[in-house]
Amino acid sequence: MKILFLSVFIFLLFACNNQETLQEQTSNSDEVLIIDENSKLVRTFENDYSLWKNQNNEDIYKDLSSNLGSFNSFKELREAQYRSRGIMTDLSEIELLIGSGKPTFLEGWSETCVYCKMSEVVLRDLKEEYKQDVNFIVIDVANRYLEDVTPTVKQYEIFSTPTYIIFDNKGDEIYRSVGYSAQKNKLSEILSNASKN
Repeated sequence: MKILFLSVFIFLLFACNNQETLQEQTSNSDEVLIIDENSKLVRTFENDYSLWKNQNNEDIYKDLSSNLGSFNSFKELREAQYRSRGIMTDLSEIELLIGSGKPTFLEGWSETCVYCKMSEVVLRDLKEEYKQDVNFIVIDVANRYLEDVTPTVKQYEIFSTPTYIIFDNKGDEIYRSVGYSAQKNKLSEILSNASKN
């Protein structure tokens, strides 16, 4: 009896870990993507996404980083992930934020930049601490998934990553750093002073 119970338990555990049913709207169409018991998991990239093949052998990309849903293409997945992180590329939107009357922290970032990844912890803390007083903008300078970033990169002279630029509440540049320099205390002091003016 114990062996039968253990066998059933292991079977159910294995079955639950390898099958999943989801129905979600895609970002760019009304078609419902379904990952069900007939879908096959092809590959999982931990904390990023999983790739599935449905019964018609079509790719389905499921976001694992922010629970954004499933997508028909890798490009749609990445675009949704980038937008959810606040990554911007449109020069006019960025200029509006810089001219909004609040200080702005602009980060020139790239998905493949090791120093950008190393800075994330410090910048996450600063974003939390100053979220009410400072606009935070991330620009993907490599930009493979969003609109053309060339005018923005030229306007703010971002030629290397990471680049940090802080603008005061009048939109004037008061600090610039290129390369790894995520010094929390220094950046916090600059943001604090900019927020008071």
